[in-house]
Amino acid sequence: MKMNEKGNSHRLTIEIVTLFPDYFTGLKRQSIIGRGIDSGLFEIKTVNLRDYGIGKHRQVDDTPFGGGGGMTLMLEPLTNCLIDLGYKPQDKPKNSSNSQNDDDNDSNKRRRLILTSAAGKRFEQNKAVELSLLERVTIVCGHYLGVDERVMDIFDIEELSVGDFVLTGGEPAAAILSDAICRLTPGALGNFSSALSDSHQEGILGPPVYTRPETFRGVTVPSELLSGNHKEIERFRRESALKKTAQLRPDILSRPEIAQELSKKEQALIGNERRDIKVSESVDNK
Repeated sequence: MKMNEKGNSHRLTIEIVTLFPDYFTGLKRQSIIGRGIDSGLFEIKTVNLRDYGIGKHRQVDDTPFGGGGGMTLMLEPLTNCLIDLGYKPQDKPKNSSNSQNDDDNDSNKRRRLILTSAAGKRFEQNKAVELSLLERVTIVCGHYLGVDERVMDIFDIEELSVGDFVLTGGEPAAAILSDAICRLTPGALGNFSSALSDSHQEGILGPPVYTRPETFRGVTVPSELLSGNHKEIERFRRESALKKTAQLRPDILSRPEIAQELSKKEQALIGNERRDIKVSESVDNK
């Protein structure tokens, strides 16, 4: 196993199963992800599903049973590919107990098999954190009309979606997952504490941020951030983050796990912000 510059082995490997490996060339060369790969903090590999295609034309898709438009990714090429990558078919349906032996269960704790799918669970920051702690993440790019559903019975696959919209393929979603996961690897960010203030890291949006110059075209940086009082700055950022969340993503504040963590003062702050928003909307609609 390759060693990074600090003498440690790769902590995380991401494999992307795709029909378009060139799509990820830029991802692997640019900015934080490119530097992380060069430093050996993690690696991103692409696996061309076409190499496992059927027949002389390397067929990987076919029309769906029952008719209708679109093409469906075939089961056989994908199964052969995943087996080649070391993933074992389940001996029993996924809902059965003891479908894997102890060795497999121990291995599965260190790796995860993911399918990008518009029908999957929403990919969120807490999932990025969870996946960043693994040794291996394999992402299958969904494509065409979809993937033969039986692959979900044959392998233990987690379906993830990056939003309630449809893409031409799973490659953009795989790139998003890879970026979100890899940037959380220790050493990837110049200042890891910046990741701790990311939007969604604490369940809410991040606070507004400002930099030089202090005043530009008559717009100034909030005085609280210039005070040098770290406790005051922390309070201001927390309150600003809550206000921004109330303005842009009020649905987040309705989640039980978020609501129960709010102090009475914060609840009152959010209530005032919501009333201000309603008044503003009422005025705009007149």
